Amino acid sequence: MNTLFRAAILAAFSLALPVVASAACPSYAVSGAPLSYDAEQVWTAQSTPVVAGGDIDLGQCADLPGNGHVVENPDFTMQYNDLGMGRALELRVSASCDTVLLVNTASGEWLFNDDTNGSDPAIRIPAAPSGQYDIWVGTFGPETCDAELSVESF
Repeated sequence: MNTLFRAAILAAFSLALPVVASAACPSYAVSGAPLSYDAEQVWTAQSTPVVAGGDIDLGQCADLPGNGHVVENPDFTMQYNDLGMGRALELRVSASCDTVLLVNTASGEWLFNDDTNGSDPAIRIPAAPSGQYDIWVGTFGPETCDAELSVESF
């Protein structure tokens, strides 16, 4: 009976593990590649290459907006200083595949965009405050592709 009980427990855990693994969602607990800009530096767009996409399906993450595929940790963790200027901050992606953009702002708000410019996303944050912005560059489908993140203030 003890062996049967152990086998049942092991089987239950084996079935539960794939569900737990597929339930992972983006987290800013671990930082992405560091970026640091102020409002004057990004008056002229600053661009950084990135591989878009990942193995996490945003559609399975009930607390987050949007649909697409990203990695668990941010692609970038950006420190932004608005220099008291109150400028809008725009993040945009250009790529040859259909990309999405997910951002956790300095105020803790989640923002998502897909297809602002054809199949490329953009997010504009009016009067963007100073602080940390965690940025995920994903793809609409499960593929990955080379992309470029641009940061600009207006």
